[in-house]
Amino acid sequence: MDIQLEKYKLMEWLIALDDISILKRLKRIKDNPIDESEWSEEVSEIEKALIGIGLKDYKEGHIFSHKQVMKELNEKYGL
Repeated sequence: MDIQLEKYKLMEWLIALDDISILKRLKRIKDNPIDESEWSEEVSEIEKALIGIGLKDYKEGHIFSHKQVMKELNEKYGL
């Protein structure tokens, strides 16, 4: 990835942006960069609940390998 090119593309997009809610969100990110340990502040209660369910399933061994999932998708949808 060419970081300078990506920055330029973002600047072009930002200049053309008319959505004030996105501008406010970007400003909040700029003013208060989120530490990785604070990710949960940006996640809704529903998303937190779903993550909790997923972690519980994982701890209880209710998991499928990528190979198993792909096999089932292939059988069901011909992918």
